[in-house]
Amino acid sequence: MTEVAIIGFGSRGQNFARLLREEQNARLTAIAEPVETLRRQAEEQFGVSKERCFSDADEFFARGKMCDAVFICTQDAQHCEMALRALELGYDICLEKPAAVTIEECENIRDTANRLGRKVMLTHVLRYAPFYGYIKKLISDGTLGDIVDMDLTENVAYWHFALSYVRGPWRDMEKSTPTIIAKCCHDLDLIQWLMNKKCTQVSSYGQLYYFRPDHAPAGSAEYCTDCAAETREACPYNAYRVYPERVTQGVVGGTARLKGRDIFEVIDNKEDIISRCVFHCDNDAVDNQVVNLCFADGSTAHLTMTAFSEDCHRTICVHGTEGEVFGDCEEAKLYVNHFGKSCTVVDINELEREKNKSIDLSGGHGGGDYYLLKDFLDYITVCSPSMTRTTIDDSVESHIIGFKAEESRLNGGKSIDLQK
Repeated sequence: MTEVAIIGFGSRGQNFARLLREEQNARLTAIAEPVETLRRQAEEQFGVSKERCFSDADEFFARGKMCDAVFICTQDAQHCEMALRALELGYDICLEKPAAVTIEECENIRDTANRLGRKVMLTHVLRYAPFYGYIKKLISDGTLGDIVDMDLTENVAYWHFALSYVRGPWRDMEKSTPTIIAKCCHDLDLIQWLMNKKCTQVSSYGQLYYFRPDHAPAGSAEYCTDCAAETREACPYNAYRVYPERVTQGVVGGTARLKGRDIFEVIDNKEDIISRCVFHCDNDAVDNQVVNLCFADGSTAHLTMTAFSEDCHRTICVHGTEGEVFGDCEEAKLYVNHFGKSCTVVDINELEREKNKSIDLSGGHGGGDYYLLKDFLDYITVCSPSMTRTTIDDSVESHIIGFKAEESRLNGGKSIDLQK
């Protein structure tokens, strides 16, 4: 029986706890979490004993090695220190993305893991989503010919961006990570995995376009509670509406810290950043950015990240010399054109239901979370070959692309030569 601990019992930590609860050969035996209501939830809902529900990571690490592996699901800036401490104690790690907040920290985790012979796997969960797995198969078996270009868009959703990147934990890029890393290292990893080529150059443009004081509507104030009633009611970012809606629906985006608290009281008393007007939050997270990639053979890829969409969803189009494939991950349908022939529509959910009727693909990144957990447990036990496994060595490559994209953005879109 593989015993697992989780550090950081917010939305992602709880998601892995739910999946572990269904595993026959693994179980959750300890958590570290500063929020008391979340520690109590670990006891009551997931059966973790009270003496193994630690109030912080220091308490957990002070006990020495307590189990086989640890899931680190804390804020970005804490990843490196916690990963290094866990590695030195002998833990294998499933590490939430991004790995760390600088290239040097990412490389430090990688080098330490390799020196100690420990295993670190990143939660680049989209690799495991059947939607992208099918695209990988089309590319690998040559159905599309040589891949010439790839176009990905991450639609963050107006409300999610406000929750996480304006009023939330990733609002200050210096204290967390650049938005292109915090939100899109998934997508950069996907590009690397699907292309399976050496990226040689990167350039990027973007800025904080909208969530600034000069875009505040007439009648607005620094806090929602002080806003003119008619202005507040017309605003899609009205804290009195958007937070209760999203918490009730179980939507995350920095809302785990509100569990067990009266949301309206928090907003009325101006106790939390969520009470601030989105146009007066002093945030610097980029809300619109494009990244251009060039590969060794001259092929290209393009990533767009935008806050301005109704829903959270990702789209992709892959152009090959003999065909193309495109689709929306949330729709879970792929449209495959073989040049000169009719279009084939592939229903990914239907294919997966035929293979495994017990998996719910409606959440958890289209089944990706489930498959990632399975692969991590395999990785630290029998270590079977895996087409999708994303080790720390793999992840450092795509993280470097992200950090260099941010360097390019800050230098007016200057092309960065990654070979140097």
